[in-house]
Amino acid sequence: MTAQRFTITALLAGLTLLFIAVLVLAVLREQPGSNSYVALADAFLHGQLHVNGCLDEDCALFHGKAYVVFPPLPALLITPFVAIFGTDFHYFLPLSLFAFAGTALLWWRMCDRLAESRDLRALMILLILFATPLIFVTIRGDHIWFFAQSWAFFFTTAALYATLVSRSALFAGLFIAAAFLCRQMSILYLPFLYVLLMEEERPLWHIDRAAFARALRLAAFPVAAVAAYLAYNWVRFGSPMETGYDYLFPISLDRPGYDPGFIKHRLRELGPFAVEYFPFNAFYMFFQGPHVEFMGRYLTELKAFDNNGASLFLVTPALLFAFLARWNRAFWIGLATCAFILGVTLFYHSNGFSQYSTQRYALDWLPIMLVFVALGLKREYAPPLAILIAYSMGTTLAMIAIGGLLAS
Repeated sequence: MTAQRFTITALLAGLTLLFIAVLVLAVLREQPGSNSYVALADAFLHGQLHVNGCLDEDCALFHGKAYVVFPPLPALLITPFVAIFGTDFHYFLPLSLFAFAGTALLWWRMCDRLAESRDLRALMILLILFATPLIFVTIRGDHIWFFAQSWAFFFTTAALYATLVSRSALFAGLFIAAAFLCRQMSILYLPFLYVLLMEEERPLWHIDRAAFARALRLAAFPVAAVAAYLAYNWVRFGSPMETGYDYLFPISLDRPGYDPGFIKHRLRELGPFAVEYFPFNAFYMFFQGPHVEFMGRYLTELKAFDNNGASLFLVTPALLFAFLARWNRAFWIGLATCAFILGVTLFYHSNGFSQYSTQRYALDWLPIMLVFVALGLKREYAPPLAILIAYSMGTTLAMIAIGGLLAS
């Protein structure tokens, strides 16, 4: 082993150990009463869809009852634990770590096929686990938004594994259905998965009995999941397309003199989606670096941290290796899927607030891009890739530390 290889390996190992220490600390510090999925699981156990108490602000008030506006699968996952431990259940971080470990295992096996060497496979795992928004949502898995995203990422990864390794349309559809019931955008993976399941030489428009059967197996569980979700919305709000966002943050609950903040102002005055959000969201996705504000006479004292995050591609430039993959049919359909999901979120009222050194909504489409990163890497790219990953890990770790320091 050369001195250069030893130094880079030691640096990556040290950063990994620091991340593990942060994860352990987060688990030890988790407290009850931080995640409304507990309230929703308790509601399910009592045969109701409304919650008796909301543990965060993102609950809709409709006809005098409070409802969790997010898809219900994460609550179903914890229902057995709430049945045992009650509403004081506060082990979301261990469950997030379970999804994190499962994600690592699935990507390790996928990269065994996608990556050219063992070094590249190991670097891909470090990239996925510690240099993307996945580590951030895992560390903050005690809150409802991040817990749902950690499981959605696991399920979309499992769908890709079922497609690329197991070659099972049925299981790919099952996992996408599960991901959809955590994060709705996951349903848009279906065309990409269908193309991956096709023989590469077969024309896209060629339809025969085998193609029809494949499509049926792939769509069976997602169609059932969408139907169940629409029924869930209809029973709660009287409309299958109403998720509850129109009933968030009622003005009647504001205290006198209270500043609702920009998220509430946006929802109340512009709605969940609006073109006015595009410049803000696009700038943070593509151009904004991590930002800390200083104060004092000499501007030497930490004052505030920009918790709207930082550009995914500035923090994790190694993702651009995806564009070195072969530009075949799967690449273009995968890229179109990423672009469509990203495009929708650029008009959304939130870019993922709050977050440090990341854009967490990218997790909705990032698994697709990571497939092409693995396919675009060559053995000779390992040294620069390792340096880029070390940079991303260091930046992410530093911003998490600074954000935690300012929040304490």
